[in-house]
Amino acid sequence: MAKLRMPLRWCRAGFASWAAAGVTLGLAVAPGAAASVPAAARVALPDPTPLQTLAGAPAPLASAPTLTLRVYLAGGAGRAAAARAVSDPRSGAYGHYLTAAQFQRRYGATAAQARTVSDWLSSQGMTVTAVTRHYVAVTATVPEADAAFSTTMIQYDFPPITVGGHQFPSEPAIGTSGGFSVPAALGDDIAAVTGLQFTSLPTPPPGSTAAGPSTAMPLPDPPSQPAAATADTYHCSHYWDQYREQIPEAYGRTSAPTALCGYTPGQLRSAYGVSAGRDIGKGVTVAIVMTDSAPTMLSDANRFFTSHGLAGFTSGQFTVNAPASVATTCSGSGGEAGQADQDEPGGFDVNALEESIDVESVHITAPAAKVVYAAADCDEDSLGEVQDLLDAANRVVDQHLADVVSGSFSDDESIYSPADGAAWNLTFEQGAIEGIGFDLSSGDSGSGLQPPYQTTPVVSFPSSSPWITAVGGTTVEIGRDGTARAAYPWGDNGTQENAAGTGYTSPPPGEFLGGGTGGLSAIFTEPAYQKPVVPPSLARGDGGARRVVPDISANAESDELIGYTGAITSGVYGQTLEGGTSEAAPLFAGLEADAIQAAGHPLGFINPVLYQLHGDGAVHDVPAANPAHPPAVIGPQEFLGDGNNYLTTLGEDQAPLRATAGYDDATGLGTPGASFVTTLGALLR
Repeated sequence: MAKLRMPLRWCRAGFASWAAAGVTLGLAVAPGAAASVPAAARVALPDPTPLQTLAGAPAPLASAPTLTLRVYLAGGAGRAAAARAVSDPRSGAYGHYLTAAQFQRRYGATAAQARTVSDWLSSQGMTVTAVTRHYVAVTATVPEADAAFSTTMIQYDFPPITVGGHQFPSEPAIGTSGGFSVPAALGDDIAAVTGLQFTSLPTPPPGSTAAGPSTAMPLPDPPSQPAAATADTYHCSHYWDQYREQIPEAYGRTSAPTALCGYTPGQLRSAYGVSAGRDIGKGVTVAIVMTDSAPTMLSDANRFFTSHGLAGFTSGQFTVNAPASVATTCSGSGGEAGQADQDEPGGFDVNALEESIDVESVHITAPAAKVVYAAADCDEDSLGEVQDLLDAANRVVDQHLADVVSGSFSDDESIYSPADGAAWNLTFEQGAIEGIGFDLSSGDSGSGLQPPYQTTPVVSFPSSSPWITAVGGTTVEIGRDGTARAAYPWGDNGTQENAAGTGYTSPPPGEFLGGGTGGLSAIFTEPAYQKPVVPPSLARGDGGARRVVPDISANAESDELIGYTGAITSGVYGQTLEGGTSEAAPLFAGLEADAIQAAGHPLGFINPVLYQLHGDGAVHDVPAANPAHPPAVIGPQEFLGDGNNYLTTLGEDQAPLRATAGYDDATGLGTPGASFVTTLGALLR
């Protein structure tokens, strides 16, 4: 597979013996690691080479780049075991969480540990650029890294990519031959070394056989299609099947419901059983981790909810936690500096809109919960952006800013390495010990197949971590009475009526447009809480049973209304339609906040408990749509072009993801029902 640096995607799985293998990193250190050094003298670290880099052909380095690395500190012994114990409902330690200060004293890295690691790195010739309670940052030459970590830095080359009959060279990637190791005396101090994916190597000259895609690759001409119809104007539906329109025959039908206008906050509250007289997140705080921080977020949200006849945030209910650097790193992209662009209507870019989705979705399902927006710095490199997000997540756990964390960021797992997985798991384990749960979106790209760039299924990182509740997507039918009539796996396929109105430019269902991301992790092995529930055939992967995502799903395909600066249509604030797992994750995080109020105490990492609800009516299984008569709507389709005459077929995610009875890799355990909050709260009260 050619090396591909994809942009970060903001997104529209016996409890008494939770085996350590459940969170073991799943990629072995490369053969020959530290072969010239006695094994007893050194300790192997998780491999820092990104997964997709390893698919290339190894070759000697053609250049000598400077490396920018983070050396993550291991902290005190027993962290992972403690995190498992407090999260296991059958353990005597269940729910016995530590404060942030107690965690730091018991399991956090000490100043002496940081100093020892920093001094050793300096003694190896590296330049220390930062020291935090989590890592030591350094710059190093290749010879310095080779000597310190007893490895050999090499490059991996790839064949050219062919697009539209044209070949394009691409970047080679840097990796190791033999992984990383450190002297045994430092084995208890260093958990992982990350950062190889931030090193760029020179692109081969034209005619070279080495490849990974060019940064300026032209797109191929689209295939010839029959002429499309002149767009008809249809009334959008305010609830499922409110209006129907005639269509060219599809699936044995000649009419279809019109696309939704967008669900309102009231409709979503009704569908998920959220009401003012019940548990609504009172006394609970939800943190949202994301880059940027729109200065109008609070006023936007309050105006949006008011326009729909609902209460917005009270004084102090919404706050921002951001480093001073956000104002400068995010300027020009909709952040604190307030710079506008034209990526989205209203003058803010997609990140500002994403913030609105996250904040307002949490308030929809947990109207009484406090929301703290933990802003991350902005990095021009999408990979660096994920690193900034880890820094923001560390602020949440170090300061214990919340009981639940929601995040709608994801990236192809193949871009990352087992070392990256180890670094993020340190934060997630700290959160579990402190009683903080992380709910992250599973992604919006189905199985991730994007030929010619991505030709094997891939899940999203860091939601693939076994310490995360990975939230996938469903299509929810909300009826006239506000109840959820049905739910399908989120998977959209679309085609357009032809010019004659007698058929379609391509046979239905057409092309895959988006769906919840699921499948096997290539980094993480199967956690013990999944073993009794996930079919072995789904978990089977290279090297044994693997982590499968998602864990649970919520509304993603059926867009909700979102309010942000400039989103005003027909005098109503908040007519921008948005969805995806960026909607699903914060909706679920809000429901988790409600369940915390119902239980009367923090729930921490909930997956071991969540998997106990398998088969319970509180979590509804999501069946597969009937392929002969799948649900479909007629109306606009933002991914295909202008016009209102697109037929969007719903309910089937991208192959090989398939919904089945019970747990599946399309929707996980299923979707929360109207009794989810009360059932989970009563179970743990």
